[in-house]
Amino acid sequence: MKKYILTTTALLIVMIGAVYFVINKGNLLGTTRATSHVTVNKTEEAAAKTEMKKEFETATPKGKMPDYTNMSDNELIQEVHGMTHQKVKAEQKWGSSQITKDKVLKLYDVVKNKDFKDQNAKDMLLEILKPWTQGDFSNAVSAHNMIWEYQKGTIGKASRLLTASEEKDYIKQNF
Repeated sequence: MKKYILTTTALLIVMIGAVYFVINKGNLLGTTRATSHVTVNKTEEAAAKTEMKKEFETATPKGKMPDYTNMSDNELIQEVHGMTHQKVKAEQKWGSSQITKDKVLKLYDVVKNKDFKDQNAKDMLLEILKPWTQGDFSNAVSAHNMIWEYQKGTIGKASRLLTASEEKDYIKQNF
């Protein structure tokens, strides 16, 4: 009986260890699960970062600037949400709007001077857009998720910023 208990205990320990390994490190064949960390080629990433900065500074083509002054509160929120999709990794993305400096500046100015029905929505947009006016998109994940929560999203929460190479690919595919 004692031998049976020891054998069973040892087997349980091995099984628990195997489950822990699969959950935290990958499966027993050595593959790993997806993580929020992405390996990038430093040279390609540097070139893509330079290209993304240039892309941001490029003027929005004539006729492509949305008429933000005539947009509803919800349309402005959705515009910023669509812009975040260029910058973040999410399971699902619905809608997109390419980010350019002149669009961000115009959008910021319109939001700042517009009377919103929900002051919290206006404050949220200004908080998101302020650093964007300087080309700082480090808040894009939190920006996306603030809007996503505001819109009561259930699918597509942002998990991380895209690498510059991923963003470059996103722009090629969507704009």
